[in-house]
Amino acid sequence: MKPPRIWRKLQRVSEALPPPRLSSMYAHIFTQPTPEEGLRSRVALPQGPNSNSIETLADFAVAKRGLPFTKLYHYFHIYESQMRFLAERSRNEASQEPLRILEIGVWRGGSLDLWRQYFGPRAIIFGVDIDKSCGSIPQVSGQIRIGSQVDRVFMESVVAEMGGLDIVIDDGSHISQHVVATFKILFPLLADNGYYWIEDLHTSYWPKWGGGLRRRNSSIEFLKGLVDELHTSYFKRGPRSRLSPEEKSGLRSVEFFDSIALIRKGTVAHPELFLGGDLMS
Repeated sequence: MKPPRIWRKLQRVSEALPPPRLSSMYAHIFTQPTPEEGLRSRVALPQGPNSNSIETLADFAVAKRGLPFTKLYHYFHIYESQMRFLAERSRNEASQEPLRILEIGVWRGGSLDLWRQYFGPRAIIFGVDIDKSCGSIPQVSGQIRIGSQVDRVFMESVVAEMGGLDIVIDDGSHISQHVVATFKILFPLLADNGYYWIEDLHTSYWPKWGGGLRRRNSSIEFLKGLVDELHTSYFKRGPRSRLSPEEKSGLRSVEFFDSIALIRKGTVAHPELFLGGDLMS
């Protein structure tokens, strides 16, 4: 006797979800992900007579020809709002040390070309991908290294080859476990005043990527925990940290946008109370 149809359907769904299966099934039922194919697409169109008046990252993206790439369109405006001054300085000031930029997830190579256009010819740009075919992409505007984003030895060797790290853009597997593991490897290697970007955080709500709404081990819940790490000076006892002292050293700020997060690194002074005005009289 065959099991009921609903049971067979649940079994098929369960087999497609990552372990632990019970948590994944709960997240799948509780979260009800929106299919990615339902996202509206914006296709880059050829520029008209004003194609030389390129000012923003979105302008560069729309005008770009050549190797393909995909990103959510609103990312360009978020990157622009946070890194415009870095890009302008990198393109125009030869006296500055070159920026060292690492993007995880190469696909067809087009995003490396975009970063090259945006940050200029002096920037040191590397891409990492586990797909060996990415190593043969022709005429890409950066160095490509093949390996896993969660392989500590491999990732540390890439950063050493780059001579350090100023900007990380994690557009890799988007699997929550990988996102967290990669952050723990690379954030300690990030330079002061560095930028650590994590793209496509909507996948942290999707069980197939190890996510789910308020699922404990999802990447979005990990990042929420970083907000607590920022405020440990204000409480004596709290939940045990999920980061080692090296992994959270220099944690300066955590910013959330639609499907993307930015973690900044820098010197953080111990909070001091300021007394001003006539309080001391």
